[in-house]
Amino acid sequence: MSEKPELAEWQQACAGWQTYSQELLALQQNVAPQIWQQVLNTLAACKGKIAVTGVGTSGIAARKVAHMLACVEQPAIYLNATDAAHGDLGFLRSEDVMIMISRGGNSEELTRLLPTLAHKGVTLISVTENLDSAIARASTLVLKTHIQREIDPLNMLATTSIVLVLAVFDAICGCIMLRNGFDKQTLLAVHPGGNVGKTLRENDV
Repeated sequence: MSEKPELAEWQQACAGWQTYSQELLALQQNVAPQIWQQVLNTLAACKGKIAVTGVGTSGIAARKVAHMLACVEQPAIYLNATDAAHGDLGFLRSEDVMIMISRGGNSEELTRLLPTLAHKGVTLISVTENLDSAIARASTLVLKTHIQREIDPLNMLATTSIVLVLAVFDAICGCIMLRNGFDKQTLLAVHPGGNVGKTLRENDV
């Protein structure tokens, strides 16, 4: 008797989660610690603004990265790559930092921004698997996560790779909190809404 489709699908899901676990654990060996530290130091010391951008799933990840940085009081915003090419690049200055997230690193929506970023002297951090890509070559720092396997059946969709990017920057945010003595009162001031704010108020922060 053949295996029930539901069981096969559950096993596929479990295999995907196992891949996530393995890839997350492998970050300890795969991410260059000196590069990660330089990215942390650059973001923590930024005296201007931090813009985070990407397209497709990387753009969605960029929103999350910008949000987390803002939650720990780093002046970060998500920058829509299309809008950036239609005038939004004008808000950037030489003291600012741009984070570009792109696995392939050659998306036209991002590469067309590079000349202006260079002209303005913006520090560029690229998060990409392709060290020979246009954004990597233009960057001050290149953060590579060394993704081995996406969990979709075609090994094409940004699944595992995006989880790793988020994990890398969540860890950076945690370190910024510790470095800056970020306490519950500080968190309540920037996050008064939702269950986080409610919990902090109820605990008499």
